[in-house]
Amino acid sequence: MENYTTEELTEALRAINSVIHKCEKALKKFPEGNSHHTLLRNRLKAMYISKMLITEALSKMELSTEPRTLSDDSCDSELLLSNLSQLHTTDLGIERIRKNLRLNTNDVVGWCRSKIKAPNASISRKGKNWYITVDSCEFTVNAHSYTIITAHKRT
Repeated sequence: MENYTTEELTEALRAINSVIHKCEKALKKFPEGNSHHTLLRNRLKAMYISKMLITEALSKMELSTEPRTLSDDSCDSELLLSNLSQLHTTDLGIERIRKNLRLNTNDVVGWCRSKIKAPNASISRKGKNWYITVDSCEFTVNAHSYTIITAHKRT
């Protein structure tokens, strides 16, 4: 296998996440047993495997480099920022975020997206989640699914 740079793997992971998102969306349109459904399911399986392998390769690359501080975690923050289009949450998440942040907007995810990509946002990753602090808000985003888990005001 060729050697790839962190940037190349990060870009490939962004593309794979995009394909996964589109296939998952399309899969819902076809009944189970339909040839299109089977094809999409098989493509998704391949994409999940690719995503896992690239994520493992990125992890190994990070372990082999010098230790970094959380504020210096550029690879992870770039990965999150390059996949902001996949940011989402559940209906309950929308209500929880709206309540916690006292928001008066219909597009809660769009509001969160604009906060996360603000230049003054501090992004760090611990385990399976990203933690974003910006202005007086804190966001928790799942690193694999790009789901906004929660958001609240900082005290």
